[in-house]
Amino acid sequence: MEETDDILKKFGAAIKRIRKEKGLTQVDIEIKTGIGSADLSRIENGQVNLSFSKLVKLAEGLSVQLNDIYKI
Repeated sequence: MEETDDILKKFGAAIKRIRKEKGLTQVDIEIKTGIGSADLSRIENGQVNLSFSKLVKLAEGLSVQLNDIYKI
């Protein structure tokens, strides 16, 4: 089983990849979700274990389904 740190890093990398593929900045996501760009940076670097509500906000802000972010 993967360690929590590894999961968070993979998840953060997926968020960053999707954001960049869509041509969005961290500020764009902040505006769409209310999640601050400093917090988003920590998420993308695997330093934050998100609440479910923030996860849903991120998916909505990126216009993706939850299962598109982290493929198990």
